[in-house]
Amino acid sequence: MSSEVKQERLLVVFDFDHTLANGNTDTWITKMLPSLKQMISEHRKSGWCWTNIMDKAFSTLHGHGITMADYIKCFESLKFIDGMKETCSFLLSKNVPTIIISDSNSYFIDHLLARDSLQDVFRDIYTNPASWDDCGCLNVEHYHKHQCKVCPQNLCKRKVLQEHVAQSCQTYKHIVYVGDGHGDLCPCLALEHGDYILAREGYTLLNNLLGDRCDVKAEIVPWKSGFDILQLLRMLCE
Repeated sequence: MSSEVKQERLLVVFDFDHTLANGNTDTWITKMLPSLKQMISEHRKSGWCWTNIMDKAFSTLHGHGITMADYIKCFESLKFIDGMKETCSFLLSKNVPTIIISDSNSYFIDHLLARDSLQDVFRDIYTNPASWDDCGCLNVEHYHKHQCKVCPQNLCKRKVLQEHVAQSCQTYKHIVYVGDGHGDLCPCLALEHGDYILAREGYTLLNNLLGDRCDVKAEIVPWKSGFDILQLLRMLCE
């Protein structure tokens, strides 16, 4: 029956910025117009939602004549973290269910994955939808609404992960969550014994997890490169 719950060995979940990509896609675009940094800073101090700030930034770039071709050229210098391509190739070769949950946007993620031929690795990508309008301006919208008091108003990664698992009609022996930032804390605290949190060394997520350790059920594994992640995944796939 289609509603039957099936057992899968593994589900791998990636954040994108500072996790797969070695930088923040949103702030990377300030290379095209450095004065954006001040505008972004002012709106953050005013309490704007980050996604709304980025939509304003895209409009500002458009007003300065920045085109899709300029975005593509700007992102040429943004690379994937060492070992991430190898990790992605391994996951694809093993047919491991792998998804992205990111507070970036669909255009940035889709472009960078396609650029490096990684788009087939990920079964689902959950992020803020972005598209180009008829005038050539990039626009971004909130991914969803939620009631979480911890996460930004546009995206609760815990809610996304829980809904993905529920809709997949599968249970997983292990969920492996790979992230770096504060936005990854909420889903990580929902993981269970037998799951793994791969938190990038030197970044906010690891510091937060160690500070809230009593609430963490999953095993915490610090990482520096994709090769550290690959080592664990190979063990779990044996």
